[in-house]
Amino acid sequence: MNKVKIAWYGLHLGEEPPLIPAGGIFFTGCDLRCVFCQNHQISQGQIGKVYTTEELIGIMLQLEKMGASNIDLVSPNGWFRVIKSAIIRAREAGLKIPIVWNSNGFEKLEVLREMKGLIDIYLPDFKYSDDSLAKKYSGIENYTATAINNIQEMLAQVGHLKIVKDHAVHGVIVRHLVLPNQVKNSLGVLEKLAEIDKNLHLSLMNQYLPIHQADNFSELNRQVTDEEFATAYDYLLELGFANGWVQGEKSQNHFVPDFRKEEPFRE
Repeated sequence: MNKVKIAWYGLHLGEEPPLIPAGGIFFTGCDLRCVFCQNHQISQGQIGKVYTTEELIGIMLQLEKMGASNIDLVSPNGWFRVIKSAIIRAREAGLKIPIVWNSNGFEKLEVLREMKGLIDIYLPDFKYSDDSLAKKYSGIENYTATAINNIQEMLAQVGHLKIVKDHAVHGVIVRHLVLPNQVKNSLGVLEKLAEIDKNLHLSLMNQYLPIHQADNFSELNRQVTDEEFATAYDYLLELGFANGWVQGEKSQNHFVPDFRKEEPFRE
């Protein structure tokens, strides 16, 4: 197979500050079935167009010419073999900007090892510290251990985030979306990340909206309160994390540029 399915590509401004403008490529499909997914038409539907490997290479080169600071591969897991070939050949054709692997954190470890040396920046989610929630809300088993192992592998491959002239060039950023009525889950995620490495760059997200199938779960059928989000944020600081970003206003992809509301941290 030498084809992928892409729902959208173009310059994307909804990522963390050192990743924009991102050259976003949103692949169709996801191995999670999150009931609150904000991109469910793409991740759980069939929206998209089929492209060959050659066309994917052309998209990457086009995005670089458009001014993208990176190639942002969104939900790439299911298409990794074609993506791997496309990256190699795009580099041979002159692609210079970093490659971002933007994932749900649940890929197979073998996939990450296949991509070693080709990915510059890993941008995984860490959604759950409680596997019963992963089963209930995303329909998967063994999420927590899988995500921990994957983040450790990502960190071993590319190290901590490095920013040059306001743009990320390599490293790891771990995202966590705070859910309503699930503060304990968020605190558990932060604790497990602290056990991995407190120098990780984190992105604490406050953009949850009760959409898709969330209204089938009474505990998810509202936005996160300021108190809930503040509890997670305060615990993040208490654990000693100092690198990363906190998302601002609800329902907007706006990131306050760091945990202390000053200039973005650098290594």
